[in-house]
Amino acid sequence: MFRGCKRDDMPPHIYAVAQSAYRNMLTSRTDQSIVFLGRSGSGKSFNFGHVLSYLCHTAGTVNRVLTVEKLRAITTLLEYFGHSRTTLNSNATRFTVVFSLDFDHSGQIANASLQTFMLDRERVLRRPEDEATYKVFYLLLAGMDDRLKKEYYLDAPLKPNLFFGLPFRPEDVQHANLHWIKAQGCLDMLGVKEEESKALWSVLASIYHLSVAGVDVSAGGRFQFADPQAAQRAAALLGTNMEELARYIFQSGENASIPTTRSTFRTSPTDKSGNFTETKACDAREALEGMVLGLYGETFNALVSLVNRAVSSSSRTVSSILVLDTPGFQNPASCGRTDGASFDDLCHNYIQERLQLLFHENTIVAQQDKYTQEHIEYNGDGESHCDAFSAAAIVNLIDKPMQQGLVRTSNLDLRNADQRGLLWLLDEEGIFPGSSDESFVERLFIHNGEDQNRRTSLLNKTHHALHFVIQHMRGTNPVLYNAHGWLKSCRQSPSLRAAVLLLHDSHKENISKLFVTCHGGPVSMTVGGFVVGMDGTSSLRRASSIRRTYATGTAGIKRKSICLQVKFQVDGIVETLRRSRLHFVHCILPQHDSGLCDLKPMANDGELNVPLVRSQIRGSQVIDAARMNKQGFPDHMSYSEFRRRFELLAPTESRHSSPVLDEKKAAETLIEHMDIDKTQYKLGLSQIFFRTGALLQLEEQRDDRLQDTIVRFQALCRGRLARKHLAKLKVQDVAIRCIQRNVRKFTVIRSWPWWRLLVKVLPLLNVHRTEEELRRKTVNILAFTSFLRLLF
Repeated sequence: MFRGCKRDDMPPHIYAVAQSAYRNMLTSRTDQSIVFLGRSGSGKSFNFGHVLSYLCHTAGTVNRVLTVEKLRAITTLLEYFGHSRTTLNSNATRFTVVFSLDFDHSGQIANASLQTFMLDRERVLRRPEDEATYKVFYLLLAGMDDRLKKEYYLDAPLKPNLFFGLPFRPEDVQHANLHWIKAQGCLDMLGVKEEESKALWSVLASIYHLSVAGVDVSAGGRFQFADPQAAQRAAALLGTNMEELARYIFQSGENASIPTTRSTFRTSPTDKSGNFTETKACDAREALEGMVLGLYGETFNALVSLVNRAVSSSSRTVSSILVLDTPGFQNPASCGRTDGASFDDLCHNYIQERLQLLFHENTIVAQQDKYTQEHIEYNGDGESHCDAFSAAAIVNLIDKPMQQGLVRTSNLDLRNADQRGLLWLLDEEGIFPGSSDESFVERLFIHNGEDQNRRTSLLNKTHHALHFVIQHMRGTNPVLYNAHGWLKSCRQSPSLRAAVLLLHDSHKENISKLFVTCHGGPVSMTVGGFVVGMDGTSSLRRASSIRRTYATGTAGIKRKSICLQVKFQVDGIVETLRRSRLHFVHCILPQHDSGLCDLKPMANDGELNVPLVRSQIRGSQVIDAARMNKQGFPDHMSYSEFRRRFELLAPTESRHSSPVLDEKKAAETLIEHMDIDKTQYKLGLSQIFFRTGALLQLEEQRDDRLQDTIVRFQALCRGRLARKHLAKLKVQDVAIRCIQRNVRKFTVIRSWPWWRLLVKVLPLLNVHRTEEELRRKTVNILAFTSFLRLLF
């Protein structure tokens, strides 16, 4: 239905977007990108999978490097390791992924690659009430068979622990068992060896045992495990002993071989409460949490590297289609959660704002700039927006860099001197001793607070000291944030990086080999997860811009700043997308609880929440883009391309046979001979612009003319072939008639006596002829013999 169709011939469907990107890639040989935007639960990941499946099925693959079955296995594993149930969505994506399909010159998929960003690792440790951790832990704890449970020390009844909720219901166990079998099948489909899969399960099982082990502080103030037996099981699974495991977790800051960046400021230098033991216990738990974060992050890193290995090849590629999926826009208050959004929610909302800004620049700003450059008069109102709530203003509120040196002050005059974004302020507060979440919120309002002279403000205060509201999506979606624990989230624990060394130094060969091979390099450890695949195969060549983002400028200096890595990762993603032709897909949430439809029935099933839909359309600027396309000239092409493509529509005498010196004049002369209204196009300095539908009309005329020419050419070819065939049939007819005539005459004379006599006499005459021929040859031999005698 969609394959081979043009854009305007296809109905509105997600396959139409994929087909349009694929067709543009084949015709222009340039990279394409498909970007999904929308709220959590609006169906972005669902359509992400459909786009990949359509491209894989339509384009075909070289040597079956990426089949539909492999693609399903990849999406299933990513769902198990990176999806969870939240207040807004029963299957929420908690990381950003860029899937690259690389095509050869024939348009087949010759290579594929996967890059992931900003994994929500904190979800392993703590979650809001009624939300779940990642699905893979439920598969591990409830879905394994008895033999594997014994191998990973999970055969005993599950114990109370720090990070996972217990126990499981019987129906949950059955459901988890089916998904466990499915996960094993997906790993087999991708060619993951048994030892490699065992390494993944061992690390995940060790996380559970560490959560059971817990932490404690001895009488001497030393950190230790509260349950040594559970710690011993975790150490055995990781290929080390309990003493080494304790050293990596609790003494990593004192080990010279383990980085200790920012560890000095993890706690305030003075303890106002005077409770030293409580402070030490808090430090011990933070060390354990850092190790758990590092272990899970490295496991996710290894999984993505194994996926890249399964779908990569050494084939030469020409162009690519990048498909981007991100966590949806987070606003927990829309589903009744009043405790406020977290720092990870802010990160996911930030990338949505950046992508919305990219849509604004690519769809509206770039078009207006082109009108200005080409001196095209455009009187439309293109966009109706309030500058205070624009996407650029929101992005500046979050990531505006500092213009001066690192100076921390509470002077109110600073707002007029050097305003800084939220992420930069959070990074500064994480460095200075004695800072707190309250001081961060105070500085945030000093730099970007409410202005009494303005009717609108991007940032608003609430009655709670740690709560604030940001007016996202052009003021249509205000989100309440809770800054509790944000400083802790942006400070990196030394034991988090010690997890990498622990896995590399494991005594188990399968663990050590897997994580040494799959480690993502020095920039892999970031706030929300791992930038995976940046050192992979040649198919990841388009990650060079992301790599440069981390290696140069402020990003190189702030490489170990967790909160600023959010900005640098998004900068790299946006820069990669800018180098391609963009296709945006806006996913609309029909009701606030639509993402939970498989858990509970919606309040008004089948009905739209009109105010909700209206706010999403207004905030995404879809109406502004549609209005500009209708009132403006969205289609354009250079004069040379226009003449080359549509010259066949002009009369033969007006076509140019010699090289053209003035392309604009030639195009102007050419378009006068076409059946198109003058109000439907504008002539710029170097390009010709068309209103919506005008270029389509010319394309249809061109297709009709080409079709007529091709049909007439086919008619000539078929006529010539038919005439040649007719001549051959005539020769055959003459031959057949001759044969028939001779046969009829033979049937008449075959019983005639004279004919019988002739038949008997002719062989005798042949005998006489044979004797005469033999005599002549004998004479020739004698003459030749005489000649030879004369010579010798």
